[in-house]
Amino acid sequence: MWTSVVTSRATPKPCVQTVGDLSSASANRDTMEMVSCRPKTQCEQHRDSLQSGNGGVPLVGAFIPQCDEEGQYRPQQCRGSTGHCWCVDSRGQERAGTRTPPGAPRINCDENSTQTYFISVMHPKTQCEQHRDSLQSGNGGVPLVGAFIPQCDEEGQYRPQQCHGSTGHCWCVDSRGQERAGTRTPPGTPSRNCDEPGKQ
Repeated sequence: MWTSVVTSRATPKPCVQTVGDLSSASANRDTMEMVSCRPKTQCEQHRDSLQSGNGGVPLVGAFIPQCDEEGQYRPQQCRGSTGHCWCVDSRGQERAGTRTPPGAPRINCDENSTQTYFISVMHPKTQCEQHRDSLQSGNGGVPLVGAFIPQCDEEGQYRPQQCHGSTGHCWCVDSRGQERAGTRTPPGTPSRNCDEPGKQ
């Protein structure tokens, strides 16, 4: 079903009328535009509620879901403020084992989801994976805005260099994820070589 939106030059707010209900006098004075009357999908409602919260201004760093042309959740979602990406199901729920840190190769979310499932259950979670997952699921499954989320490598160990997506600071860590003294660098400065334990 289509409706025409009639915007009067005298009033800035549009009124919606069904096609065929326009009087000729109204049509001569006003401009018409065709819009779809499809109800908003779950993804569009979710996105719009986050964008219109806080007086119409989204919170800095807040995750805003991405919807496709048909209003469905895009299979891959990314948080712009941190650079983390993950796969979601048709309801927008994160698929376990698909979250990737900034700079890591992204998972093809269109592939069969069993591939990811088998990867995540083949071995018990490492200390890094448990640490990361506890922070990601601590606030109802949504990381706190601006919170540091540790980055784990392909084997589940702490990456030698950790970076805070919101602040831009980077530092080296030991195998337990503890920051190595004197390795923190501020945003915009060259990062240290964290791969060699003796070098800082």
